[in-house]
Amino acid sequence: MPLLRAMRALYLILTILLVTGCAGFNSAYDRDEQNRYDPYAQSGIDELLAFGASMAGMSDEGRAELCKSLLNTQKIQPSNGKQLHLMVGRLLSNACGDIPTILGQVHAISPAYSSDERVQRLIAINTQALQRIQRQSEKLNVVEQKQKKIKLTLDSKESAAPQKNETRLLREKLEAIRTMEKQMDESVDSN
Repeated sequence: MPLLRAMRALYLILTILLVTGCAGFNSAYDRDEQNRYDPYAQSGIDELLAFGASMAGMSDEGRAELCKSLLNTQKIQPSNGKQLHLMVGRLLSNACGDIPTILGQVHAISPAYSSDERVQRLIAINTQALQRIQRQSEKLNVVEQKQKKIKLTLDSKESAAPQKNETRLLREKLEAIRTMEKQMDESVDSN
């Protein structure tokens, strides 16, 4: 009897281990299956280049919609592949996110691709291009701010100029009225 109990306990333990092991295996399998069907979760150089080329052929509206969709899926189910797709997409559309945020997130995942030299090169090229875009955008903002200040200054001077002209006209009219009064006084005095 004790042997039978030991066999049953062993059988029960093996069954529990097998069920929990399969459950863990299935969840990992499910994640792999989801990534297999999600083209943006793939982060190989060929997928990233194909994505960039495909996006380059889209209209601006199409790019913006794709970026919004990609940002939403990255929030729901983040992956390194999606982040790299956002990096590539940001070169072609502002809708793919904020450059400093993208660069920070790509910098954080970059070590995961240290063994893939081609992806590292793509990351390096895109990082430099995005940093350049960011600097140009900042310079453009400074120029726009200066233009606004100059326009405000010119507008205030233009609004002051009509007042000066009006003052001059009023003085001329006043002088003309005084001259007429003087002439009228002289004509009354002479009669």
